Amino acid sequence: MRSAASILTHTVRCWSSLYTARAISYRAQLGLRDGSLLISVGVQKMANARTAGVMFTLNPTNGDLSKIAIDASWGLGESVASGTVTPDNYLVDKVTFDIIRRTASVKLIEHVPDPATGRVEIRDVAAERQSSLCLSDEEVIRLAELGKRIERSYGGPQDIEWAIDRDLPFPDNVVLLQSRPETVWSQRPRAPIGGGAAGIESVLATLLAPLHGEGLEPGAGSGTGGKRGAYDT
Repeated sequence: MRSAASILTHTVRCWSSLYTARAISYRAQLGLRDGSLLISVGVQKMANARTAGVMFTLNPTNGDLSKIAIDASWGLGESVASGTVTPDNYLVDKVTFDIIRRTASVKLIEHVPDPATGRVEIRDVAAERQSSLCLSDEEVIRLAELGKRIERSYGGPQDIEWAIDRDLPFPDNVVLLQSRPETVWSQRPRAPIGGGAAGIESVLATLLAPLHGEGLEPGAGSGTGGKRGAYDT
């Protein structure tokens, strides 16, 4: 919709959906009167995505909950979701928001909305942009901050779709499109830290074992047995 007239036309269509045969029948089953319900229509700007992709609030390769992973490509997120491009990848520390890794990929195509037709076109990415990272560091950090807030709100790791709107200034251009629970690592039982009793026994054995180092004999530097250390008396 690109005009006021178009918005009004589609708003009326939304209102009229309240009076379809199915809607009227459903209200009758529930004992609701037609005049007792109203319908609201939300109108919002469609994100004109310069860059888009997905974000996991854990590391999807190993389930590390202390990291946030972001995949990004030029244009709409369809190219990432469909796997038609290999996206850029970013790994961010969830505590400090330091960017641990940036991996640029060759992105040959992008999905771009055509204002004239209202359809999405697949276009070749200009040669100078194909191997360039499609997110700035500040955009990566902003995404990670928002991802952490969403995870905290929903109480678990999230799989988030997002876009960078080319029409808006930073940070308003960082737009979250939808979020759903991460369903792979979140469903797996987590092993106890240190591997349980066996892990604790291993740690204790290491701490209690005699010190053996390069150039040292058993007891050296410990003050007991073997050669006397430089500070033994």
